Amino acid sequence: MKIVGITYNQIENGMYAMVLEEEDGSLRLPIIIGYNEAQSIECMLQKIKTPRPLTHDFTSEILGAFGIGMESVVIKQLDNGIFAADVTLCLAGDTRVIDARSSDAIALAMRAGAPVFTTRDLLDRCGIDRESFAPRGLHVAPRQSIPARKAIERVKNSDMSPYEDMDLDALRRMMDKAVSEEDYEKAGEIKLEIDRRQSSAD
Repeated sequence: MKIVGITYNQIENGMYAMVLEEEDGSLRLPIIIGYNEAQSIECMLQKIKTPRPLTHDFTSEILGAFGIGMESVVIKQLDNGIFAADVTLCLAGDTRVIDARSSDAIALAMRAGAPVFTTRDLLDRCGIDRESFAPRGLHVAPRQSIPARKAIERVKNSDMSPYEDMDLDALRRMMDKAVSEEDYEKAGEIKLEIDRRQSSAD
């Protein structure tokens, strides 16, 4: 499976859908995830280096420091319909399978370069063809990054962006500064304006 991108889920406030797609097919698997996990995954998709390590960066560093490798992630579905994952870790020939949330498992797999799989049965039951599942709010990698929740609401509730009169280079410098100061909410708001202009230019 490959990660197509992240889409804002309008049904559940503050939640996102991580969209996976089979490598040699057209079926997509949307998985609802939280804001922090979406941010962590999107930072990897966009190759954004944060000033301080995020939780998944920290966890990945711990695994690496002790020589623990990640072999694979297998997405599964629990009896209650929630998606989860089996994470296979290895150390000096000893292999263990650890149960995890799908979002955490994929965020770590991206940092470890580990492959993500699922079963054909699950994909046939829960997968949606890409032609019928191409949501407007999909932040396809690597073009867009997710905006912060409050930034989304401010832009939605405002007729004019406070950054409308600034050129793109100035906006990018301001966004980089916001990231360096760990003001991800402001950075997300600026990114919305940048994405809006780039979409209009396409």
